[in-house]
Amino acid sequence: MPHFFKPLTWSASWIKRHNLESSEPPCALASCSRSQSLWQRFRHRHRPNGTFLQGVFYCQPQCLETALIGQLSRLRVITPSPPPPNRIPLGLLMVARGKLTYTEVRAALEAQRRARYGKIGEWIEKLGFATEQEVTTALALQWGCPVATSFDPSTIQSLGNIPLSILEAFQMLPLNYVAATNTLYLAFGERVDHAALYAIEKILDCRTQPCVAGRKSIARQLDSMRQLPRPSDVEFGPMNDLAEMARIASSYTARLTPEQVRLSRIGRFIWLRLDVRSNVRSKPRSITTNLVFRLPTDSPRPLSFTRPFRQLPPGPPPQPT
Repeated sequence: MPHFFKPLTWSASWIKRHNLESSEPPCALASCSRSQSLWQRFRHRHRPNGTFLQGVFYCQPQCLETALIGQLSRLRVITPSPPPPNRIPLGLLMVARGKLTYTEVRAALEAQRRARYGKIGEWIEKLGFATEQEVTTALALQWGCPVATSFDPSTIQSLGNIPLSILEAFQMLPLNYVAATNTLYLAFGERVDHAALYAIEKILDCRTQPCVAGRKSIARQLDSMRQLPRPSDVEFGPMNDLAEMARIASSYTARLTPEQVRLSRIGRFIWLRLDVRSNVRSKPRSITTNLVFRLPTDSPRPLSFTRPFRQLPPGPPPQPT
């Protein structure tokens, strides 16, 4: 008789050991009423049947869309903080280093005022008062960053995690990635934007370190990148309608079924990063799609949360404008 109950005892121990009851994380949406049977949890215990948004699990497309609307609404109304003032203006710093005179600084400021465009360093170069290298060195001192003396185009192309439109807006380049410390080094050609660095840290889940490079050098590298196809970057906008943004994002997540979705506000952009696990068993890797929503400068429209979830019809995802 004891031998008869042995299989039942073994089955209970096996279930406990594999933790089938908690194999799939619970959905983070409070209003989610979906429940799974033990067999469903067993089938999906190695791959949760849902998506992680900002590290939080949502079990089905309806739950994910609701969460996306909330996240996009929060990011849309954020007012970007004004850049902090420099401790020492660039012109005065170059005067203190003996690279410029006060007369030359005043002439560069007057040329900038009349033209109504460009940075002071750009006008110092245009008027022949200093070289690009001298201006770059002064910028590095101004921001307390090292100077990037050279670029490796192959390394820059392999670090294609950041959408090109964002790189162009901030005049920055991914320079190097150190896997041992999970650190991404970014070179700026004009102004080091620490808010952008923080947003990139959150969305790429890494540390960022800034450096300064020549303005013309970065512009040339960005122009070269512009000539190459970037199928992973999809840009929309300018857009005002948050419900439409959520519909587009939900459409892509439903089509691609990513394991992880991260999003962040960077200046006038909302960047969604969709990480999709490849089905090729021999070379498992993650395929990334970047959705970039360019925000307008006017005030946001109110968002109605009464729009229900609609099942997506067959066909390709919406195309960018």
